[in-house]
Amino acid sequence: MSEFDRLEFTEIEVAAALALQIPGQCGSDPSEIAPAIEAAFTKLERLLHSHPLTSAGPPRSVYTTYGPEGMQFIVAMPIDKPPAAAIEDEDAFVDTLVGGKTLRFTHRGPYAGLMETYGLITRFLQAKGWMKNEADWARYMPMWEEYLNDPHSTPEAELLTHIYLPVP
Repeated sequence: MSEFDRLEFTEIEVAAALALQIPGQCGSDPSEIAPAIEAAFTKLERLLHSHPLTSAGPPRSVYTTYGPEGMQFIVAMPIDKPPAAAIEDEDAFVDTLVGGKTLRFTHRGPYAGLMETYGLITRFLQAKGWMKNEADWARYMPMWEEYLNDPHSTPEAELLTHIYLPVP
């Protein structure tokens, strides 16, 4: 039995999507990542509700850079149409999220376990010859996570997260 037997993986084509987005940044330490993303999502939710916008898919965290010096990301909510009025926040913007051919992995359970799943994904990519070392993650940027259920109303053990890596 291989350690990869528990890794849910598929290749999938993802459509581009219009989204309300907020950029963010933090250090690369896992203890800094969750609070930074949570703060950005709180702001995103406030803006989504203060404008008559309808979500058109699961929320995403899009990771644009990651390294020892820190991480840059965008939190995004796909929307069905552009806002009727300008978004009154200097950080927020509406733009199209990239689509294309991706590798999709599924993480089941608490967000705190995502680093373990990323470790397994790294070893999987190395075993396939698609990655030589951690620095090769840059080839898969921007990558993103989609959160398939609400962490406020879903038990942690039942949380589902899709992790997408663009096919280089």
